[in-house]
Amino acid sequence: MKLKRICAFLIMVFALSGCATDMSGDGAMVNTNPVSNTVISQLTQRENKLLTLHMENKPSTSLKKEVKSYATEKKLNKKLAKQDAVKDTFEALAKVSKADQYVAPEPEEPEIIETKAADKEAATVSANESFTIKTTLYGVDCYGCNVRADGTGNTAIGVQLNTEKGVKQSDGTWKSGLTYDGYYIIAMDASVPFYSIVEITNHGLSGMGISPDQPLKCIVLDRGGAITGNHVDLYIGSEKNVNQFTQNGSTPTAKIIRYGK
Repeated sequence: MKLKRICAFLIMVFALSGCATDMSGDGAMVNTNPVSNTVISQLTQRENKLLTLHMENKPSTSLKKEVKSYATEKKLNKKLAKQDAVKDTFEALAKVSKADQYVAPEPEEPEIIETKAADKEAATVSANESFTIKTTLYGVDCYGCNVRADGTGNTAIGVQLNTEKGVKQSDGTWKSGLTYDGYYIIAMDASVPFYSIVEITNHGLSGMGISPDQPLKCIVLDRGGAITGNHVDLYIGSEKNVNQFTQNGSTPTAKIIRYGK
């Protein structure tokens, strides 16, 4: 490749020299193109640089900006810049320049997200440790829940809910009711991972198959802007179903049976 490139360069120099000269009256060669000497000089200097740089065999990085800035700085003819000898020289120069200037970037520090004071109670709860909660009810058609025209919406984790069909299960089938794979769906604070299993007792809720004397086995599949700290929001299908529930004023408690991943 080096030999071919040098030959191409010599042929090009010869062609440019021939086109730029003429015979004077006394038989001497006269330069009729004042630009040609500059061009030949530029090509010669660039080719010498190229040979030196090939011998050094230095590593390369991105070339485009360096090539562009070098051509602009030297104000080289645009047509010449497209020729192989000049272009290769630009690239070789850029390789060396970039390699000499390259500094490996420092690794980014991981972002540290601080837990709000109101959220620390839920965040520090150990598995199977009971804690007091505040319970509310919500439906897929709640304000701001982005329910579609067919009555379908999604939990924050992507589980599909529908006011008529019920809940789409993990196997892809729809099941009427309020449960996902046998668990009631709840929204909890972000400190409790998705798919965590939570048992709620002393909830005092009655309606739609829920009995106040039976603990609720729930799965965390949702979030909410107002659901922080020890606040638990229980999915009940539609907002219209709120009237079907009664609560006896008990103080509900919960414990995380299993933390999700």
